[in-house]
Amino acid sequence: MEKKIYPVMHLVILITVFAFLLGGCATTNGALSAQKLTAGEKSISQAKAENASSSELNMAEGKLTQAKEALAKKEYEKASALAEQAAIDADYARVKAIAEKNKKTVEEMKKENDDLRQEVERLSKQ
Repeated sequence: MEKKIYPVMHLVILITVFAFLLGGCATTNGALSAQKLTAGEKSISQAKAENASSSELNMAEGKLTQAKEALAKKEYEKASALAEQAAIDADYARVKAIAEKNKKTVEEMKKENDDLRQEVERLSKQ
């Protein structure tokens, strides 16, 4: 009879270990999702600081809101994916805003160079 108890105990121990592992994975996934949400929020803040386009920011913020809802429902994979997408959209909006500012700066510098060139030509003709 003792021989039958040991296999049952092994099964109980195995199930217990498996349950702890699953619980640990769920916690890790939840923590990872929360970290990705934080990264998404940071990306959105950085994009706002660069005066990024509102349409692109709205898209990022919408995905971040969906990610928060998924996290609340413990849909960790969905939350992580949406948070990553929100961060990418926000980063794109930020980089696009920087590029537009740089383009404007380049155009202003070209105009200033043209003005200087014209002034030099005008002065050389005198």
